[in-house]
Amino acid sequence: MKATNKIGSLFLRCILLRMKELGVSQTELAKRMNASRPYVVKVLHGEVNITLGSAARFAKALQLDFLPVLCDEKGERYGEVKSTVVES
Repeated sequence: MKATNKIGSLFLRCILLRMKELGVSQTELAKRMNASRPYVVKVLHGEVNITLGSAARFAKALQLDFLPVLCDEKGERYGEVKSTVVES
């Protein structure tokens, strides 16, 4: 499996799991993202590629941080990524 397929598959599993945990429908997710429901459905079915910005919008709509992590060939994290939350 290509790395991009693995990333996309993992991302979708996380999004779907979080939607289930929160009881958020596809329609509600689209509203929270200010996106169309057809777009959300296409993403959730893996029919379209999304940008990192769109991935972050999905995460924010589901009250998650989006912190991409790079891994070496063995799948071990490369560098340390820490969440930075800016409070206003």
